[in-house]
Amino acid sequence: MAVPGADLLCAAVGLLLYACAWRDARLVRRLRREGVRTEGLVVANIVDRRTQNGNQSTTQTPVIRFHDHQGYKVEFTTAIQGIGLGLATGRRVDVMYLPGESQKARVWMRRHILGPAACLTLIGTIFLGFGLVIAFS
Repeated sequence: MAVPGADLLCAAVGLLLYACAWRDARLVRRLRREGVRTEGLVVANIVDRRTQNGNQSTTQTPVIRFHDHQGYKVEFTTAIQGIGLGLATGRRVDVMYLPGESQKARVWMRRHILGPAACLTLIGTIFLGFGLVIAFS
């Protein structure tokens, strides 16, 4: 027997994730139109090692440093993290940021631009699907 309200909860989480993906896609669109392109330097990789069910997984989150148009040093971590998404320390990468909001910067690589919205959309679809399965079973 299904838990009462589980279908609504799953559907709500799915719709919330869709809204977050839409917000992220809007940010990328603004970066393409209004963003300032500069070069950044990968200064570190934050490594997170987790052991789950006897399997060890390692995720890397690159830390990028760049100078904005006012000359300030800005450091940020990438919006997406995971296996194979780390960048070599010392590597130079293209960075796009909004002139007034340099903390909303992105590494200008396809996987770092499209990855967050794609992952949020995929996970939102899974939650929405579970909500529909629960509702109609």
